[in-house]
Amino acid sequence: MPTAWVIGPLIIKSSFIVLLGSFILGFFFFRIIGPFSKLETKQRLNELISLLIVFVISLWIGKIIINFSTFLSDPRAILAYPSNSEAFYIALLFTLIYTEYKLIDHYQEFLVLLLSFMYVFLSASFVNEFIHITWGYGVEDWGYLMLLVTLLIVLILLQGKITIAQLTSVSIWGWSLGQWFLSVFYQTSVFQFDLDQWFYSVPFISSIILFFYRKKVT
Repeated sequence: MPTAWVIGPLIIKSSFIVLLGSFILGFFFFRIIGPFSKLETKQRLNELISLLIVFVISLWIGKIIINFSTFLSDPRAILAYPSNSEAFYIALLFTLIYTEYKLIDHYQEFLVLLLSFMYVFLSASFVNEFIHITWGYGVEDWGYLMLLVTLLIVLILLQGKITIAQLTSVSIWGWSLGQWFLSVFYQTSVFQFDLDQWFYSVPFISSIILFFYRKKVT
């Protein structure tokens, strides 16, 4: 698999094509398998696409912030800089802020959007890892691939049998604990972003707080 394609003045990295294709298939998986009606699924897909666009823009902003001195001296040089984990954290923070102020009106809507995201995220991650392993592109992470397969099977099997809040919690707990466990043995990544071990405790702790908040408000 070539590392990049040259189309006129544009250089498109193969990793970007793989990532884009992974999310397209992730959206398709959610549309087919998701637990919501067709109308609500369409609404959630539109919201998730908006979030993805915000994240990509925020990733560029994060890269500029981290390499600000280089950006001032040569703005175009930023294009050659890869996005690292620090840029990922900044982008995630900005995306969460956008979600809070633009898309979320109440707790139940937040749960539905979060569960929708987990369907897309887990399935897109699986496709991305499978392509990398099959085509020999990058590091082969069989542990992460097996974790994703397990979580997707659990989502499908438990769908309709437990509440949205419980299904959301199970998916987040399973992913964060699984990744934390794998990070004990080797460097783990999410869409080729090498993340620190502490990061996986954030969604785990946040989901526990969210779970008890649900108990309180209900």
